[in-house]
Amino acid sequence: MFVPLLMAHQGGDAVRLRNALLLFVSFCFVSSTGYILNDFFDAGHDRLHRSKQHRPISANEIPPRVALAMVPLLLLAGMAAAWPLGRGVVTGVGLYMTMTTLYTVLIKRFAIADVILLTSFYSLRLLAGGAATDIVVSRWLLAFSSFLFLSLALTKRYADLTRAAALGEPLPGGRGYAIGDGDLLRSFGVACGCISVLVFALYLNSEQVTRLYSSTDPLWGICALLMYWIGRIWLLAHRGEMDDDPIVFAARDPISYAVALAAAAILFLAT
Repeated sequence: MFVPLLMAHQGGDAVRLRNALLLFVSFCFVSSTGYILNDFFDAGHDRLHRSKQHRPISANEIPPRVALAMVPLLLLAGMAAAWPLGRGVVTGVGLYMTMTTLYTVLIKRFAIADVILLTSFYSLRLLAGGAATDIVVSRWLLAFSSFLFLSLALTKRYADLTRAAALGEPLPGGRGYAIGDGDLLRSFGVACGCISVLVFALYLNSEQVTRLYSSTDPLWGICALLMYWIGRIWLLAHRGEMDDDPIVFAARDPISYAVALAAAAILFLAT
């Protein structure tokens, strides 16, 4: 949600930053409703999973009726936070909630369709961030983020299949995948990751870049960093060393932080 603000070099605009923060709070509340509903419907399957069995509902730490009672309260809080940002943002938040509910009750049971819908959640966050800060989200950014997050969503599914095959564990319940689908998901996911880097490389030759950066040559270093990071994520997933979620993995991975700092330094040099 902050990406459009940062990519447009408007991070110092106090009003836009405040609006982005309000949107962030709104999505925290609304996303929580989606996670509660997902954990409620998946509780039976989660109790059989190595890590999901520790989630509050599946571990019986929170009674299901208490969790469900929180849903309308969180949803109202999310809408209230988005309300000052205008009708378009409120519509976007409502659409996000509708899509997450559709994913929870139906789409997650269909292979490939589930990861495509998951990817759309990130694109919708970008668009909402642009609407909240009055910044037009470029098609370059949408294309790049779509392919990147599709690759990461496929990593998550592939990691589940790989670990299940290696350790003889049951597959995550309620999903439309089989052990034999691993090779296909890996090919699809690696290809999507490479396409995201290609989109970024093509973006570097666009007129938009020359308006935002004084020197574009250093930005090519980010292509190398992206290719390394995406390749490493998939290598670890192939080895069975990936957590359930690559985003969670990256959040506590020192090398991912080093890559992010190197990319930030390149952006600073190019500005």
